[in-house]
Amino acid sequence: MDKLILILTTFVIITNSCFAQSDMDSKQIEKYFDKKERKELVKIVSFVDSLVLSKTELKEIDKAYHQYLDSLHENAANGNLDWAFDEEMKYKFLFSIDSIVYNKIWIKETPRMVSNRDTTLYNPENFISIDLNNTGDFVSLIHDLGKNNKYYKDFYGAIEISGSLSPSIVAGFLYNNKDFDFNNSNDRLWAAVFLLTLEESVEKKVKRYLNE
Repeated sequence: MDKLILILTTFVIITNSCFAQSDMDSKQIEKYFDKKERKELVKIVSFVDSLVLSKTELKEIDKAYHQYLDSLHENAANGNLDWAFDEEMKYKFLFSIDSIVYNKIWIKETPRMVSNRDTTLYNPENFISIDLNNTGDFVSLIHDLGKNNKYYKDFYGAIEISGSLSPSIVAGFLYNNKDFDFNNSNDRLWAAVFLLTLEESVEKKVKRYLNE
């Protein structure tokens, strides 16, 4: 499917999402995101909802997330780590949301040098990658959730050590996704941020960059 058509289709689905402002009103989320910011969280979750529903062709959101995450886990077990959403579409969306909310969740990186096999790029323009902002309010939210949930406690501990969405967090969430309830706003927000943070491999990024 042409990328532009996919983007337009995605946003049509978003506008018809049943996910509402009230779904972001858990006491933990309210602690770190004000009312205006929670509207942006709704956009983020709705965007990922639309992609997960379209990829699984399921109508029940909880089942769709579980099936999609299970498929990523199975692919990873078979050595296929091509699990990121289309990056052109993803970045177009992420860089359109409120910058304050974006910075509470992610950091944007533009490396000075990228090396892959026989290719080395120096100061490549618009060569972008993102990761969790390990000092941002979203990670503080994960810390709070970890007070009563061993998975979030482990995620926060791994973020503290690595400063990023580490391989152990990725593997742990994919393996244990059955223990999460994606009708729950906290779990759904975590899953949405998790999926948006997954990046293409450096090899794929370089290939796409050289072909642009």
